[in-house]
Amino acid sequence: MNVADDSEEERPPKKGFCGFIENQRILSILIFMTVGIALGIGLSFWQPENPEAKNVTIQWIGLAGDLFFRSVICFVIPLVFVNIIIAIVQMMSVGNASSIGWTVIGLYLTTTVCAAFFGTVTSLIFKRFYKADPNAVEEVAEGEPTVADVTISDTIYDGIFMAIVPKNIFKAFAEGSFTAIMFFAAIFGAALYPEASKEDSKLMAILREMDKVFTRVIRWIIFLTPFAMLSLIASEFGKQDDLAHMFGNIGLLLAASFLGWFLQITVVYMGLFALLTKSNPLAYLRYIVPAQMVAFTTASSACTIPTSLECVKSTGRVPDVIGRFVIPFGAIVNMDGSAVYFACACIWLAVLNGEDVNFANFIMLVIICTMGSIGTAPVPSAGLVLILTAYQTVFGVAEGAAVPAGFGYVFAIDWFMDRMQTMGNITGDCMIAGIVAHRCAVTGEGEDVLTATELVAGKDSSEEVDEKEDVDV
Repeated sequence: MNVADDSEEERPPKKGFCGFIENQRILSILIFMTVGIALGIGLSFWQPENPEAKNVTIQWIGLAGDLFFRSVICFVIPLVFVNIIIAIVQMMSVGNASSIGWTVIGLYLTTTVCAAFFGTVTSLIFKRFYKADPNAVEEVAEGEPTVADVTISDTIYDGIFMAIVPKNIFKAFAEGSFTAIMFFAAIFGAALYPEASKEDSKLMAILREMDKVFTRVIRWIIFLTPFAMLSLIASEFGKQDDLAHMFGNIGLLLAASFLGWFLQITVVYMGLFALLTKSNPLAYLRYIVPAQMVAFTTASSACTIPTSLECVKSTGRVPDVIGRFVIPFGAIVNMDGSAVYFACACIWLAVLNGEDVNFANFIMLVIICTMGSIGTAPVPSAGLVLILTAYQTVFGVAEGAAVPAGFGYVFAIDWFMDRMQTMGNITGDCMIAGIVAHRCAVTGEGEDVLTATELVAGKDSSEEVDEKEDVDV
């Protein structure tokens, strides 16, 4: 596991059980997931004389998973807050440092908004086939009554604009209002830019240190992922009376996500590439297959940077100075694959929990998935936390519940979906590099571009790759 400071990097590899979990992350997750599924299936068939005994048993089995996500949310909200401030400052710095900067920023923001949009559209297509969890619907029915006579105008007014702009940022933090926190962070970052652009900016130094500290704590918590996965999967499966129904729902989530990624690549990436470069995008795409394979293997956009640079260079269309700027920058802020999946997973969970998904919810999800993907924390499985946070912001959860019903299934398939998200992310990075290379001719040695890369990372770009080696986005 990569760590944030030099003292931790010098530590020898761990041995024993902890060393196995750390060094064989995927294998350990698969083992714990298999145990959790087996335990959950056994619990689903268990019919004790006292039904309450089963409920209590499942509750205690799920304790580790509930504590895991409560602790992650506790630290990830301030971490994302800090990350978005830094990202806004970096993007503004890039725009001033190079004529290419604003072109790259505009393309990345456009593709990310499209990704969130396609995630919601594909969810709409499959929404009619989703089936609510009867247990979750009963919990919603027993809660507070819903207001049926609210107009669309009121829904948009209160559900979007009033939720975006906070009147008390401390209350927004206390309530976990992700949208309001992101809005405040974006405005704060824009206002901080004039001071942050100075070499002796103390506040930026503090923010970077906070980013390292929060990241380190999150990594400690994420180390417990296999145990949390076993706990959540076992408790979720144990609650089910109809496992075939639930596996069908998971298949529909996969279908919606894959359709969203397909539309993002064919309509957005290939469409923009063909429109802006007047050339065949398929001829370009075949060169980036090695980068896509590395992305699937590592589940890390940052770890794929060297391969991505080689791939775009092999096309003969992307100069080194363009590639060395666009690819590392994209690994930090361009998370289109994640934006698609965030929307799909949130809507899937909402239907599963018996929520009424309206137009305002869709708009909010597009906004949250766009900003949330840009501010994704540089830690393994950070996407899971953002899915949970986005869901709680838009739909909320039952009183006393740490996670919405069905989240254990999202957790169970994350090891695979995370790799698919990363493939989508780096595909976008490589396609944008080709578009920028065509639209923005570079002459000379490209000193301005390299300066922009340093501004993005706050240091040498090679250090950024090393420090974010464990990014799981």
